[in-house]
Amino acid sequence: MSTSLTFGYRFSDDPNDDFGWLKVDVLGDHFSGQGGFWVQWQDVKEFGEALSMYPILPETPIKAAWGYEPWEGDSLVVSIEVAPADKRGNLSVQVWLRDYIEMGDGAPSNCVRTTFKTNYPELENFRNAIAQLMDGKAKEAVLVGQ
Repeated sequence: MSTSLTFGYRFSDDPNDDFGWLKVDVLGDHFSGQGGFWVQWQDVKEFGEALSMYPILPETPIKAAWGYEPWEGDSLVVSIEVAPADKRGNLSVQVWLRDYIEMGDGAPSNCVRTTFKTNYPELENFRNAIAQLMDGKAKEAVLVGQ
């Protein structure tokens, strides 16, 4: 079984509403997680476009994060970061998903935090799939990992 990160997006029925539901699944050999959050479609599109950066530098990883104010730490509901994993061109993908309803004090108890490796060709496939997803031409975008 390979690891994967999957995005799905359901646009609002209101044509004047920029928010929709971003569904995020992460799957691996010994773990899995599912989550989501209300996200502006423009943010998802911009994240996809940012994935075209080459090379990705250690000091400037590609990041996307959605959640509640202050949009960091335990207030995050969905967080994705793509950074170099080694000098051979492998990439490290860090995924953080938590229950978007659970808002107690301290660290969330219903969450998944994991890291997996991928490469530039798979990242390019994911970038193209996100573009198709946000254009309404696909139901999901999948990043395949190693």
